[in-house]
Amino acid sequence: MSQWNQVQQLEIKFLEQVDQFYDDNFPMEIRHLLAQWIENQDWEAASNNETMATILLQNLLIQLDEQLGRVSKEKNLLLIHNLKRIRKVLQVRMHSTFSEYVHVCILNSV
Repeated sequence: MSQWNQVQQLEIKFLEQVDQFYDDNFPMEIRHLLAQWIENQDWEAASNNETMATILLQNLLIQLDEQLGRVSKEKNLLLIHNLKRIRKVLQVRMHSTFSEYVHVCILNSV
């Protein structure tokens, strides 16, 4: 069972704490949709290797694009809108505060 699936089974008081942890820097939708992929990446190593971090963050956007394509087929307008907005925000944040963003990904991968 993935870590994210385990988190979702916590008691409500703990889920409220999880909810406070996620924000626009790393939205919960991304953690949810890309849970398996996120958990399979070596974010710790990427934090010490800018080239690896760049590749991981670019791959994160690719994964998000793939999810966006999948959701578009389902015609889920609200989720499509949110994912497009999230992608745009993430892209800007990644470029402006790159090393900081890798650390955000590390924190959100566990």
